[in-house]
Amino acid sequence: MSDESFISIQSLSKHFGEVRAVDDVSFDIRRGEFFALLGPSGCGKTTLLRMLAGFEIPTKGEMFIDGQPISNIPPHERPVNMVFQSYAIFPHLTVRQNIAFGLRKDRLSKAEMIRMVDEALEMIALPGYGERGADELSGGQRQRVALARSLIKKPKVLLLDEPLGALDKKLREQMQLELRDLQREVGITFVFVTHDQEEALTMSDRIAVMRAGEALEIDEPAVLYERPKTPFCADFLGTMNFFGGKVSAIGGGEATIQTEDMGQIVSRGPNMDFRSGDDVIVAIRPENVEISIDKPVDASAVLGRVRASAYLGDRAHVYVNVEGRSDPVLSAMQNLGGAASRIGRGEHDVWLTWSEESAVILPPV
Repeated sequence: MSDESFISIQSLSKHFGEVRAVDDVSFDIRRGEFFALLGPSGCGKTTLLRMLAGFEIPTKGEMFIDGQPISNIPPHERPVNMVFQSYAIFPHLTVRQNIAFGLRKDRLSKAEMIRMVDEALEMIALPGYGERGADELSGGQRQRVALARSLIKKPKVLLLDEPLGALDKKLREQMQLELRDLQREVGITFVFVTHDQEEALTMSDRIAVMRAGEALEIDEPAVLYERPKTPFCADFLGTMNFFGGKVSAIGGGEATIQTEDMGQIVSRGPNMDFRSGDDVIVAIRPENVEISIDKPVDASAVLGRVRASAYLGDRAHVYVNVEGRSDPVLSAMQNLGGAASRIGRGEHDVWLTWSEESAVILPPV
């Protein structure tokens, strides 16, 4: 376990018969970190969270919180609390009674309990809501009450199982910021499960991208998005253009790839652990693909023809066919002055360019 490790997952596995829901996963989470487990349905992220909570017993491996092994500790004795997607608010209780529910066995005085609940209501920006019934609350307010109930006993770790999934898009985006602010205020380690890439990028200090029970990549959001190391991570986080090819030259932080359908592409930056002759995939984000009607000076510009476009208000997605390539190349353009709308209207020839720094080399699938 490293010096900065607060939660340590060591060779952890969970099997359900022949299904390896979590398969030999190891990583550390830092104290006070907002850590996301991200992946598609069935990748093992929720099973891993439930093992931390004590609701599932590992097939093998161990988990530590603050240096103490927890696999043999029952859920109610672990220094964790959990917020579920459904919130699990008791409809027959008031907001105050819901928040105070976990304090019932703590032998607190009535005055002390009132003080703690009032502080919790202030923390979630719901002062004066204590006597309201749970059925009088909006979805966002229910989520805040569930958070207050989980945090009032000051656990060392808060586990969150897609707690924003039931909210509409606008409220979910608002709650993302509020939840992040709350985590910074209380300073508790948050472990957050989501399948929403944007949510993970917005809220997390670090993200573990999971697939088929494995943690493929763990890093800060910007690193995972801009410099992924696997095709799965590159494809799952946002949208990506992929071009298959072969390394023709490499050295000095630069690689030249002869692609199957886009000519020669030069890449600069990390992910240079390849040799000349290796089969690779070049990945370029749509926002890094620039479109122009006139041929640029850049000799590596690729000629294409606009196939379709999707108007998204502040931006547009423009799909461009390139001769010899079955999939269109996607460009995500800011719609400044309506420029993206004009370029994406109708079928016409355009030129595609991108910077060498935006071309990321990945191993083949």
